[in-house]
Amino acid sequence: MATPTREAQVDGLDRERSALLRLNGEIRLGTDTARDYLASLPASRFASHAHRRAHRRPYLQPRGGFPTLEQQRKLTWAFHEAEADFIPLTIDSHTRHNDYAAAARHLKTGIATGRDLLNGFPLIAHGHLATRELFRDVDRPVSLRHGTPDARLLVETALAAGISEIEGGGLCYTLPYSRDFPLDQALLHWQYVDRLCAVSGPAGLPLHRESFGPLTATLVPPMMVAAVQLCELLLAAEQGVTSFSVAFGHTGSLEQDLALARVLRERADAVLARFGFEDVHVSLVYHQWMGAFPAEPSLAWQLIAVCSTAASLLGADKVVVKTPEEALGVPTVEANSAAVRAVRYVLDMFPEGRGVTNSTVDEEAALIGDEVDRLLERIFDDPAPSFLQSVFRAVLAGTIDIPFAPHQQNASRLVTERGAGRRIRILDPGSVPVSAADLRRERALAGAGGAQEGPLWERLLRDLHVLA
Repeated sequence: MATPTREAQVDGLDRERSALLRLNGEIRLGTDTARDYLASLPASRFASHAHRRAHRRPYLQPRGGFPTLEQQRKLTWAFHEAEADFIPLTIDSHTRHNDYAAAARHLKTGIATGRDLLNGFPLIAHGHLATRELFRDVDRPVSLRHGTPDARLLVETALAAGISEIEGGGLCYTLPYSRDFPLDQALLHWQYVDRLCAVSGPAGLPLHRESFGPLTATLVPPMMVAAVQLCELLLAAEQGVTSFSVAFGHTGSLEQDLALARVLRERADAVLARFGFEDVHVSLVYHQWMGAFPAEPSLAWQLIAVCSTAASLLGADKVVVKTPEEALGVPTVEANSAAVRAVRYVLDMFPEGRGVTNSTVDEEAALIGDEVDRLLERIFDDPAPSFLQSVFRAVLAGTIDIPFAPHQQNASRLVTERGAGRRIRILDPGSVPVSAADLRRERALAGAGGAQEGPLWERLLRDLHVLA
């Protein structure tokens, strides 16, 4: 049985860190740089401090990253003035793929020509000292958003810059964002990141880890979202992380959102207690709709308002905010700020929203919970010598299978579509261990809204624009 355990903690982290930092000596980091700087910051800069405090509404977390220090500083202060609770730092795609030379080259050319040649902030090109200045006088946590299978050097630099929340994980960032990066290597690299976060925070102010819940954001059934989140949670807990957020994106159905939130909370508490990780504090993050957005601004604002209301009703600890320009390209500073203010306005209308339910939510939660339990038990029963290896083997076997994930090791045999109420249903589980009774129920619910026209591939294509 592959039992998650603290005995799986990375051995020889300091040696691995020293080798990594020597290999990239131009960034001028030592193994004590991050720990020393983080110890100098006030508690208000730590995400774990915020998550452990009582809050009457979800925290607001926008996205945003620009290439130059000047642009990023302007965005940071726009978010600060709009009263975002968490400040983002979104990384460019070259840095995400470990091509630091290309990121630095495009940054230099872009500055010389007055054009943005990067789709985010090249943190390693700027370095930790310059990045610290972005957040000078900022009194709230900074969150690193990226999508990197090998984030070791990026996270080393981020922590040295005073960033206290790290998003990502070996499953949730590799399967949706990468095609060729070996998954077993990515899982090992994220062990390094988790252990680094566990040992770098000051006493009483642990660094916070957050998983990426939307995955491909395309017809991912709630049971698969929950299973991936719980695996990421346990992998981080093994390495000593004590502050963690599980997450998911708006499914298109309020009932499924409410049910999934319930299952994530209950199962997170259960698996942590089962394997002796009761010291881990778990929060819930909700991403506003991650699919195609309406191009019509009024409809985009309505979708943002709906997702904001849902975040309050399901009692999320944090909501990741979208903008009315999502259908058009990279949002402007002004659009980002306006979205933060609009979401705050909606959330202030729905304080203390948790607890909404009905028979449909109860039925969905029971079905999702049963499916998640069955999948996790398959992983826990695997005879591999470690939980990490069992998770890796689960992907190879198709036990974990993310619809529309580009990764070559993803099975891509799980078939889903929308049924009544826009709820995501499983039509063919592939190798995912869904019981015969649960599969019959999924298929019955898929057809409960009446026959859908056209072949399955046409229905899947139509679903890409289901809320647009």
